[in-house]
Amino acid sequence: RCTTCNECQNINDRMFAYNDNQQAYIKDVGAGTYRQMVEAAEVCQIAIIHPGKPWNSNEPGLDELLARAEPFH
Repeated sequence: RCTTCNECQNINDRMFAYNDNQQAYIKDVGAGTYRQMVEAAEVCQIAIIHPGKPWNSNEPGLDELLARAEPFH
C-alpha cells in the first residue's frame, strides 16, 4: 500500500528504505529514534507505519511520544 511518497525517508533515510517494489520498510530501527518513528507514522499518507514500543527507555519525552503513537497501534 505504500505510495512511495518519501515522507518517512525525509525524516530519516537511514531508518527507512524502499524495496525492489518501491515499498517502504524499516531498514534499521537502530539508525533513528522513537521520536522519528512516531513522526513518520504521523505523516504517512496511508497510515501503514506503526511505531510499536520505544527501544530506548531513556529517550526524552517518551510520555508524549507514547500518547502520540497510540492511534497507530
